[in-house]
Amino acid sequence: MAVPSFDDSQRFILEGFASGSPFSSFLPGIAGHLGTPMWVFYVNRGQGIASFGIGNKDNPIMEFLPANKAYQSTPYAGFRTFLKLVREEGGSIYEPFSPQHPDESTQMFIGPNELELQATNPSKGIQTNVLYFVLPGEDFAALVLQVRVTNISDRPIGFELLDGMPRVIPCGADNSGLKQIGRTLEAWMEVFHLDRGIPFYRLRASAADTAEVVEFQAGNFYLAFAANGDSSQRLPALVDPHLVFGEDTSLTLPQNFARTGLSDLLSMPQITVGRTPAGFFGLEGRLEPGEATTLNALIGHATSDERLY
Repeated sequence: MAVPSFDDSQRFILEGFASGSPFSSFLPGIAGHLGTPMWVFYVNRGQGIASFGIGNKDNPIMEFLPANKAYQSTPYAGFRTFLKLVREEGGSIYEPFSPQHPDESTQMFIGPNELELQATNPSKGIQTNVLYFVLPGEDFAALVLQVRVTNISDRPIGFELLDGMPRVIPCGADNSGLKQIGRTLEAWMEVFHLDRGIPFYRLRASAADTAEVVEFQAGNFYLAFAANGDSSQRLPALVDPHLVFGEDTSLTLPQNFARTGLSDLLSMPQITVGRTPAGFFGLEGRLEPGEATTLNALIGHATSDERLY
């Protein structure tokens, strides 16, 4: 790994971050006087974020893991970006920050309350930037994600993009349940309000082995939109991991996305109960040389669905 340096914003820069010795750190849980903190941990593998949630390990949105397991799983269970690139000579699936096909240049920028990753792949003609920071000053907790894809080639590139999380943990699933009876716990998992465009993830009821059953009102949510000049477009969600990965339960390759057009994928019926859900959002378009497109997302926790709709 190259000697670290600082950029113009005084952010710490790590070149080729995934090829160095593993390390872990976290974003500060500071959300302002009226805000709600989100606890976010990251490693120098995959797209960085390894675990996050509110309060403690019993309130995860991305499952809390010790560092040694996070180094292994983050490239697959963490945030993922899949690009289906279309040129005159044909199309191909490209995943920036993938350990399977390393990019020609990667950088990690570490700021006081932000983490940014950059992958440059001249052979694909694409540069990908992923920026994370904690949302301040709101009465709900959220992690903000911005994904910017830039055409660095001298030719137009058509693309279909899927970005998100292969596994979103619903509210009510605690750490011990996920570790000890994770498969059983899936029977209580459900995604609500998918038709409204903001999936709301929670257990249908408490799964504890007690006589009293408690219904949850709070939940975890995920929404994304694409910026287009002064306007924005809410993006459709995929919460059924099978629609993205098909039979690849290792989460290595998005096999179903590779063989299915994005518009067809988004029109398919989704299973929203009885399995650990995903959270992916789709966008397609065309980039001229030097042009970029940006996907913005909020992933967080709300005390009830009324806060969102």
